Amino acid sequence: MKCNNIDFAIEESVRVFLEKRLNCYVYVKNNEGILEELLLKRGFMLIDTMQVLMSPHININNIKYENNKIVVIRIGMDLIPLWIDIFCNSFDALDWKDEVEKIVNSHYKDLVLLLSYTDDNTSKIPIGCAALYHRHGIIGLYCLGTIESFRGKGSAKQIIKISMEIARNEGFSFLFLQAFTNEQFIDFYKKMGFQMLYKKKIYTLSK
Repeated sequence: MKCNNIDFAIEESVRVFLEKRLNCYVYVKNNEGILEELLLKRGFMLIDTMQVLMSPHININNIKYENNKIVVIRIGMDLIPLWIDIFCNSFDALDWKDEVEKIVNSHYKDLVLLLSYTDDNTSKIPIGCAALYHRHGIIGLYCLGTIESFRGKGSAKQIIKISMEIARNEGFSFLFLQAFTNEQFIDFYKKMGFQMLYKKKIYTLSK
């Protein structure tokens, strides 16, 4: 696409987003220097980098897990409200509940929803969540979160292990996930056996 056409596309996109009162985001690959220059000229700012990772060989034996008090279950539609609540609390996004509910309900047939619990033999407390989304022969791990007061206890590691088991049992050879650089979890995922495929810079329009 020629430079002037890209510029026109940016202007039209911004106009539409502003008319609808929506936040405007643009994802840019590393080799799109001209596009980045135009975005900066238009008032966009770089806010993060999304890294797409893949577990090339699903091998749960590589995951060392010590906390046997955390269990992960695959839930049905009856527990969707609880999953949404855990998701929104994990990501400190309580105002997203209505939107998350719409997305989950509309894509439920393509999702595997997971909840993690602490289990001390007297009570089970939900502490984490994730979603596996499978379509067109690939499967990805999304929405991996843990309520802040329970972080660092092994919930995410156990969810990843169960996710790998599900992917393998359903015939998938690879498991994908996306992570933001600013969240500083890339090294953690690499220890779980994931490898980086590519990166995308995320720009948003300055207000």
